[in-house]
Amino acid sequence: MPICLITRKEFGEEIRELVIRFDLLEDSFRIKSDQSHLIIPISRELLNTEFEQLRNIDSTLAVKNIDDLVKAKFHPHSHFDILKEKFSDEELALTPRSFDTIGDIVVIEIPDELWGKRIVIGEALLKVHSSVKTVYAKAGKVDGVNRIRPVEYLIGENKTKTLYKEHGIRLAVDITQAYFSPRLSEEHTRIAKQVNDNEVIIDLFCGIGPFVLPIAKKTNSIIHAIDINPKAIELLRENIALNKIKGKIIPYCGDCREIVEKEKLENIAHRTIMNLPGYAIEFVDVACKVIKSEGGIIHFFEFVGGENPEKEIVENITREIEKAGREVLKVLKVKKVRMSAPKQWQMVADVKII
Repeated sequence: MPICLITRKEFGEEIRELVIRFDLLEDSFRIKSDQSHLIIPISRELLNTEFEQLRNIDSTLAVKNIDDLVKAKFHPHSHFDILKEKFSDEELALTPRSFDTIGDIVVIEIPDELWGKRIVIGEALLKVHSSVKTVYAKAGKVDGVNRIRPVEYLIGENKTKTLYKEHGIRLAVDITQAYFSPRLSEEHTRIAKQVNDNEVIIDLFCGIGPFVLPIAKKTNSIIHAIDINPKAIELLRENIALNKIKGKIIPYCGDCREIVEKEKLENIAHRTIMNLPGYAIEFVDVACKVIKSEGGIIHFFEFVGGENPEKEIVENITREIEKAGREVLKVLKVKKVRMSAPKQWQMVADVKII
């Protein structure tokens, strides 16, 4: 039988607040009331000092065991609330707290030590988040020319495609067909806010369109969107149709170096977007070709480690721009976007070149 405090109703709220402050409330049972009293279940015996403070509020306060309380419904706030009943302290310490939510699909990175319990983790996520329909586990690194991350289905609806909403933009996403990261949401918006009407933009690695669609929604710019992955371009076309946009997006499927030459896109852009960390450095010369001769802006994303990643990314992009025969007029912005690995960051540098 749970231990309970019995207090007069006029003191009930004050007593309850003090019980919570003492971390005494037993939330597996519901607080009971009758015409004149509240019955508050507590999780342990009272200390003398606690009892004295409570009696100072209600001098008639009593402590009794009550056997007819109603069980409270359990409402977990996170997957940890469920897993702490199933995992050891060591396992709980290894359990990832963060994960990617893409529409109604969750993708989570599970450490090797817990791989055998991945379904249990998936079940907990599905139970806690009512809007989530499917849970996948990352099964490797983003790899290959099409930037696809291998995933393993864990639980829920067996599907890979979903609709993701971000700052008024709707994106059809297939997690097995084209790269997409909700962790770049702030960057999608930040760059879109910089673009003015009548600009020409070239996104050299556009994916399914998370950078170009916010720009086209906000401005009447012309955006050339290039990606080597045909599935990404297919989804981009679908996403253009899903959204009301002011600007014009022109999709191209192929290697950006070849597309720029074939479509005669040299010397036309006010700015170019290079979100291909790990490989973008190899295409800085292409970005320099498409920027207008009088100058423009490059938004350059890269993975950088070391003690001073801000300095390193600026040195790297500056070196490649100078090799391409252009010059950095001004570094407009350098920032860490997210941690991509221990001691490694995904960085972005906005640089103005002439």
